[in-house]
Amino acid sequence: MKPGTRSASGAILMLAIIPAIIGLLACMPVPIGNPERSRIDPDISGVWAMLGDGDEALYAFEPYDKRTWLLTGVPIEEGDEADLSEYDLETYEDLVTLMKNEPVGDDGVTATSMIMYKAWRTRLGGEWFMTWEPKGLFGEGDFNPDYWVVLKFTKPDADTINLYLVNGDAKVFKDVKKTRRAYERVLKKNLESKDVISEEPLRLFRLQPEHLAFVEELASKVIDVD
Repeated sequence: MKPGTRSASGAILMLAIIPAIIGLLACMPVPIGNPERSRIDPDISGVWAMLGDGDEALYAFEPYDKRTWLLTGVPIEEGDEADLSEYDLETYEDLVTLMKNEPVGDDGVTATSMIMYKAWRTRLGGEWFMTWEPKGLFGEGDFNPDYWVVLKFTKPDADTINLYLVNGDAKVFKDVKKTRRAYERVLKKNLESKDVISEEPLRLFRLQPEHLAFVEELASKVIDVD
């Protein structure tokens, strides 16, 4: 990953919200799929919680148009005056317990950063993939990022999404021309490769309507809504 002249703080925030990417180097030098030819899945639109990896976060998939989402991520963090060590956020039920017992603020749950993406989906070799394009990384002359996050995904049920990180640093990509089509061809041929696609998923759990007020309050810690 080479942010170049772009915002280093934006890159740091992106990695902070998806920490597993640091270990797998799951950044791609090109996007997968064409956002102009994609179609969003309305069943994905909404607010989701990423749980079970030790660095939990909330993600809002807001339809930008019929093809793409505006995706906003906010981490779930411990306030300066709180001790949340008793909580092990592995399931949605664990998150509900946290929201019920702890306030939003320094004495409970807080958030100090956020990141935005443009997100879209595409189908390759019978599998669904999602591309997350970081926004707010400003370079000289254009607004294109230097990297994209690519994830294979499945939906085992209406309220769960499994995300499998695509390792852009895998050997099969070493000598590939840095174009979308070239990377798509290689990815399509390596759908079963453990070196290319992670075996263990990151899981998103849909937030139910009665818990959305918690999300709004948490987001207000990093977004001025006055």
